[in-house]
Parts: sequence; C-alpha cells; structure tokens
Amino acid sequence: MLIDTNVNLGPWPFSPLPEHTGPQLAAHLAESGIRRALVSDLRAVFLPDPMPANRRLFAAVKSAPALHPVPVINPALRTWREQLAECRAAAPIRAVKILPNYHNYTLKSRHLDAFVAALADAGLKLILNVRLEDERHKYFALRMKGVPVVALAGFLRRFPTHHPLLAGIYKPDLEKLAGECGNFSAEISFCEWANTLEALVKKIPARRLMLGTCTPLLSTRAEVDKLVRASLPARTKALIGFENARRFFNL
Repeated sequence: MLIDTNVNLGPWPFSPLPEHTGPQLAAHLAESGIRRALVSDLRAVFLPDPMPANRRLFAAVKSAPALHPVPVINPALRTWREQLAECRAAAPIRAVKILPNYHNYTLKSRHLDAFVAALADAGLKLILNVRLEDERHKYFALRMKGVPVVALAGFLRRFPTHHPLLAGIYKPDLEKLAGECGNFSAEISFCEWANTLEALVKKIPARRLMLGTCTPLLSTRAEVDKLVRASLPARTKALIGFENARRFFNL
C-alpha cells in the first residue's frame, strides 16, 4: 500500500488535464499502487477566496473514501478563521495547505502567527506548498517562482516547535534546508536527480520523506517508480511509501 501526500483535483488553466471525479481519481491512483491520498483542489490556486474550491473538493471526495481532503486556506484573508471552521465542519480534515507565492503573501507575514497557532490548537498539520510547476515549464506570462529556501528556513526558525510538510521542493533546495533545519518533512515529487532517493537519504533521514506525485500535474506512475525502483532497503521504502504519512497525518 502506498500513501500519496500530494494529489490534486480540478482544472489547470495552462494544461489540458483530465477532469477526474473523486472515484475516477482514486481508481487512477490505485493503478500505480496508491491506496490513500491527500487531495486538494487546483481551483483554489487562482481564486482570491479559495473556499468555493474547497467546497467542491469536499463534495468530490465524499464518494471516494481513499481520498482525504486537504483544503487550501489563505491566512492573509481576514476571514481565514471562519473558513477554517467551515472546513473542519465539512469533513474530518487532517491538514491544511498554504500557497504563499500564489496568494500574494510571504512567510514573514504577521498573519501566520495566529494561523499556525490555530492549526496547532486544532491538531491539524500544515502543508506548505513550495511550487506546483517546474519554473522552466510555466506558461510564459506566469512569472511565478517557488518559495525561496531562505524564506523556508526563516519560517522554520520562527516556528521551531512546529513540523510542516513541504510540498514541491527541489532536491538541492531540500538538501540545503535539511542542513539548516530539522523541524520539517518533505514529499518527493519535485526531487529529480540520478538515483534521487539513494542520494536524498544520505542528506535527510528517511523518516522525514514521504511519497508525493503532484498528480495530475506530474506523472503518477513516474513518481511512484522513483520509489519502487530505488535501490533502497525494503524498510526505507516502507517509511517513505506509507509509514511516515500514516503516522504524520494519523491515517
């Protein structure tokens, strides 16, 4: 069994992605051995208020028990407390995702103090999205860059008792950050290198790495094969493939 920590539903304005229903997405993931997945709605990326997308997400996963909804919240909005309360009432969520580079705030924002505290009080994990696309492949008019390593390090030092999951981080950035901070985990979808995982586990403990595919923006099977075909002990593969995510998100 594999657990995918980075999956998406919904359209993307710059790519002709498949319009999966919840059950269709679950079936697609199962073809690659993924039996459970944490899912967000891509519509939330470009909406000033992400709640319409979150509501669609909750409706879509009701008929797909393998999919666990991860709503997107913008802590720079004055209504984030009400939105968080609505999300918690809508479904048994385990995490919330933030997209600072798409929602026009930085990780130095004062709004994050109360937001991070509220997540901790609610027992929710934070997924901090670094990027959704490789910068080299973006639509030419979209000049969006990933969250810089220096900003991630500053955030982690600012909240030393918190342990977010970083999504969409490049391998060199992950290795650099691992040398500076220990209070984070990362999913592996944007970590691409020769013998990616064999190299990564030399820099960061396998207990802090999780499978992520960034489906459908990236290839599900290719991301799974990154783990399945790695020359690693079975125990290490189990940690990255499902055990870390099961423990982290209490699945």
